[in-house]
Amino acid sequence: MSKLKNAGIGFLLAWQFFSFVPIKKQLDMNKSSITWMYASLPLVGLIIGAILSSCANLLVSYSDLSYVLVAILLVVGMIVFTGGLHVDGFIDLCDAFFSYGDKKKRLQVLDDPRTGAFGVLGVVVLILLKFGFIYEALEQGRFEMLVFIAAVPYVARVGMLMYFVSMNTSKQTGLAAYFKGQVMTKQLIVTSVVMFALLSVGAVYIGLYSFFILVAVMLFAVVLYRNWSYRNFGGMSGDLLGALGESLEVVLWLVVLLCI
Repeated sequence: MSKLKNAGIGFLLAWQFFSFVPIKKQLDMNKSSITWMYASLPLVGLIIGAILSSCANLLVSYSDLSYVLVAILLVVGMIVFTGGLHVDGFIDLCDAFFSYGDKKKRLQVLDDPRTGAFGVLGVVVLILLKFGFIYEALEQGRFEMLVFIAAVPYVARVGMLMYFVSMNTSKQTGLAAYFKGQVMTKQLIVTSVVMFALLSVGAVYIGLYSFFILVAVMLFAVVLYRNWSYRNFGGMSGDLLGALGESLEVVLWLVVLLCI
């Protein structure tokens, strides 16, 4: 019963930390519940995606809204559901990387709460690309793309989880370092693999074999991002983790548009 309780607490913690959903309850944070929190991260993405997909389906089927407005609402919905957390990480990443300093300087900029010009430019490009890819998918009459509105956030968060598990933190302080020290890695890997296997079986059952194309691209992108972040920042941080999630969603939507 204790394991089941920690799993439930971890699921609520995932919503508390990785979404805007208010969990107005004091939750017990121990090694087991924190491990379940990270294991629940992809599930949170799947649920958010499923909600947005259902809303998009209603708008496309029962309203006269243009695909432009539907695509805009989807992009805004993605930002709102995450509370802008991942977008904030992407902004900080752009400011830090384009500061053209050494690793120490970049880490200092990464921790700076102020937003610079490169952060603003970066997030504008990010949002425009995401909007453009989603709009094009809808405009081409691919109503089956609604399935990918749920699949893309899920696969992107699987990538975030892999990055978190496989990376050392760039510094010994901060939330990322704290959670990294608390997580039971073996349990997290086993739990995540089982959950991913179940979702994969579901994808095969409904004939969504293109799901595995997204997974393959995600794996390749995570490897590249790991090497890049080690080289430029010396490891992982919360901002880099959030930036990866946003970047993966853009890459995966491009794959959906061009290859599926």
